Amino acid sequence: MSLTKVRTDSTRLETVMSWIFGVGIILASAFVITGIVLSHHPDGGLNLLTERGDFIHKSNFFILINALVRSRNIPTGPLFFVTLGMVSLVLTPLLAVAAAFVYFAGKGDKKMAAVSLVVMAILVTSLAVH
Repeated sequence: MSLTKVRTDSTRLETVMSWIFGVGIILASAFVITGIVLSHHPDGGLNLLTERGDFIHKSNFFILINALVRSRNIPTGPLFFVTLGMVSLVLTPLLAVAAAFVYFAGKGDKKMAAVSLVVMAILVTSLAVH
């Protein structure tokens, strides 16, 4: 009796979700580490935030993203990379749930597609209320 690896549709979904989470975390980490490295001063210490206006203070995630995209006041230098890292980290699970919804909707599994939509609604609501 030989043990062979059987590739099913569910293992494809697991692989896609694994890639989404892996790439999202690596990307977020790379951005944050880049920001921290760029903010290091030769005198010692970090100079990431220099003014009160550098602090991220918006009422919810979507308003923050909208303000970053439309504003001329986009963070620059190290803070830009840290902000990109945080945004990509927050969007990673949302993208994974969207992939699950597409998978289940494509398979015709209405129950799991509905569950994916509920989870996505919870994630979006949590981002919208802060």
